[in-house]
Amino acid sequence: MSIYKCKMCGGALEIGDSDSVAVCEYCGTKQTVPKLDSEKRANLYDRANHFFRNDEFDKAMGIYEQILGEDKTDAEAYWSIVLCRYGVEYVEDPATYKRVPTVNRTQFTSILADEDYKSALEYADGHQKSIYEEQAKIIDKIQKDILAISQKEEPFDVFICYKESDNGGRRTPDSVLANELYHELVEEGFKVFFSRITLEDKIGTAYEPYIFSALNSAKVMVVLGTRAEYFQAAWVKNEWSRYLALIRNGEKKMLIPAYRDMDPYDLPEEFSHLQAQDMSKLGFMQDLVRGIKKIAQVEAEKPVVERKIVTTGGDATVSSLLKRVFLFLEDDDFENAEEYCERVLDIEPECGEAYLGKLMVELEVERREELADLAEPFEDSGNYQKILRFGDKKLVAEVEGYNNHIVERIELERQNKIYKKAAEIMLGAVKAERYKEAAELFESIEEYEDSESLARECRGKERAYREKEKDWAYEIGVINMAKETVSGLEVAVEKFNSISGWKDADEQVVICRQRLEVLKKKEIVRKRWRRVIASICGVLVVIAGMIVVLRVMFPNFWNEAIMPFGRYKHATILYNFGKYEEAYRIYQDLGMYEDSVQKARQIKNEHPVLAEVGDYIDFGEYEQDNNLNNGKETIGWRVIAKEEEAVILMSVFVLDCQPYDVYDSGVKWEESSLRKWLNGEFYNGAFSEKERSMIVDYNSDKVSIMDGDDWEQLPAYSGQAGIATSFAQANGVTLAGASSSRCWWWVRTDDERGYGVAAWDVENGVDGTASDIGVRPVIRVRAREDE
Repeated sequence: MSIYKCKMCGGALEIGDSDSVAVCEYCGTKQTVPKLDSEKRANLYDRANHFFRNDEFDKAMGIYEQILGEDKTDAEAYWSIVLCRYGVEYVEDPATYKRVPTVNRTQFTSILADEDYKSALEYADGHQKSIYEEQAKIIDKIQKDILAISQKEEPFDVFICYKESDNGGRRTPDSVLANELYHELVEEGFKVFFSRITLEDKIGTAYEPYIFSALNSAKVMVVLGTRAEYFQAAWVKNEWSRYLALIRNGEKKMLIPAYRDMDPYDLPEEFSHLQAQDMSKLGFMQDLVRGIKKIAQVEAEKPVVERKIVTTGGDATVSSLLKRVFLFLEDDDFENAEEYCERVLDIEPECGEAYLGKLMVELEVERREELADLAEPFEDSGNYQKILRFGDKKLVAEVEGYNNHIVERIELERQNKIYKKAAEIMLGAVKAERYKEAAELFESIEEYEDSESLARECRGKERAYREKEKDWAYEIGVINMAKETVSGLEVAVEKFNSISGWKDADEQVVICRQRLEVLKKKEIVRKRWRRVIASICGVLVVIAGMIVVLRVMFPNFWNEAIMPFGRYKHATILYNFGKYEEAYRIYQDLGMYEDSVQKARQIKNEHPVLAEVGDYIDFGEYEQDNNLNNGKETIGWRVIAKEEEAVILMSVFVLDCQPYDVYDSGVKWEESSLRKWLNGEFYNGAFSEKERSMIVDYNSDKVSIMDGDDWEQLPAYSGQAGIATSFAQANGVTLAGASSSRCWWWVRTDDERGYGVAAWDVENGVDGTASDIGVRPVIRVRAREDE
């Protein structure tokens, strides 16, 4: 069996050596899988599929081509290259929850004519081939629809390529620069593709047809950025790499890289043959626009957008007064700035710049660009409304941009808060309801970062956990049914009723109720006998005097031979006076008399040193039934060794699921994360302060695990086959089979192997970073200090 991650959602698939098709249990997608006949190939596919799922198609394609370099007959590698070439992304259909393809790299060539697709069919087996053909038909249909839409779009002159938002969802400086370039080019009469504006009326539809049309029609692409990683962002690179491909194929186009606040040597290697432009240089914008006009070969004079000049009527006084206004603002002199704005408006009542000054005074802003940093939008301001009414297009665009930036920032902060809350819930989720809650939060902000994919992942896990929860409820019902007590059977009925129709739950309810009826009848009989005994005791009061005389004269004979009741009372008195061992022996001898068994067990739990090898002891508490609402359950231990002043205990059940070490598969016990977890989180959470005072070091640790060298000497009743609790199963422990609760559990070795090994196979090491092996703690307990 090999582990292969699902191409759609990243879930783990277990595939056999001969499997070519598998179904993901998380997203339900039937998909083709490669033959992973070497660790190197498995690692290459893992890396390539990681890039593919993150839409980094060029990186993924490079690794798939590397795989083909070693094996020209790998059908899955050919198919994966086809998916990268057409930018295929699989998204979840909200109606059916199935993964369906979308195309993000449209080509004029049909996928059915693609040479790599033909090679995939040539080398595929029958199962793979049918899936390839089915998917190719769907992709071909999607691409034809995209081409049909794109052909209706008017051609563009310039395509502006940039990164809109950073990893925190905030608008980047690149977006502001792109916005400025867009308005400059539009005023020169160019038709410009700028996603922030061009696609704003396309919300709710696929963007690819419009991007494809713009890439193919634009004569010039400007790729601008302020950070190296922004140039390499997945969707930015998707656009400029496709444009470069058009140039390499003979298209008469020009790509102009533009940078600011970064080293030009950090630009993508693909730009090394191009003349990059420094946006920080004086006059950059005018030079760039002039260059684009030359490249685009404008034949006719393009209509120039009319500009509204502040100094209407040619009065130079207005210009001078406005300069004073903004100088006053820089000096934080809002009173004089307000006065001069009014003087300007006396001369020119429709001066947009004067209303900008009044807006800055109103909001106490010293520089106009600081308007974007205000805490709240200012769209309700009367001065802002007058700017929109009287300002020229450039001023209106600038001030609207500041206000929109605030609105967007507030929205991004809101989305970021929801995203963090959803991520926190998702990280800690162990139940279907929690995954549902996280999914609903992610769906409310599906356009933010990777919320859409995380929502799909949560929905998949919600469905998977709902199935697991039915299994857990069934198992809890079976465990409580086996207790043969009224309370246990009532819990079993409740659990089986909660999954009515699942497996044989309804039949188990009938059996439980029948057993409950029998137990309750026995309880009625028992109560009647108690009343009879009480009546007899009333008669015995008459001879109470004689009993007192006998007890005084012959106490030992009375307590040990004649009257077990007396021995029981004697044991109770011994216990109350701290004579625990004597009381324990008497309770043991009394056997099933009254609650002697429970009394003996209570003493043994409180004073483990009285127990013998093989005895069962309750000590500490830990979550076991995976029901967080009813608190922790008592931990059951078996005595596996006895010393003069202490006993060594090992848990009866596998309590949890932890890796031997989260980072290193070959780490020794002393350095392992499992040792830290047992002696930290587990030790402090499972035992009370009094219980911790009774635990003494075992092999230098408060809590340890079984030594591999001692494993075969375990008493048979300790269970070399571990039984996992529901909580351990929920945390990922791998079971021996679908209907079994048996599992592997860690034992340790200190020899030259230097790795963790697992019970059932102590002769061979297990990958120490494996996260599906259980834990059975071992502790050494001495007498309490008050003994």
